[in-house]
Amino acid sequence: MPIYEFKCPSCGKISAKLSKMGETGEKLVCPDCQAVGLVRQISGFASPGLAGKGSSGGCPTHCGGNCSGCR
Repeated sequence: MPIYEFKCPSCGKISAKLSKMGETGEKLVCPDCQAVGLVRQISGFASPGLAGKGSSGGCPTHCGGNCSGCR
């Protein structure tokens, strides 16, 4: 199961939850204010890059952040 982020429309708290792929959040309870009906958020993903290359572990050819052309 994937981990999704959900936002509480009442208090604004964002929490992560291991959920089924079709989970909308409408029946989930906010861990802070106990409101029912969280909203699933669109979240990005992190890519660690190449380990040990460069100061940030990113692209060794310094392609300006678009590493799809250099790999």
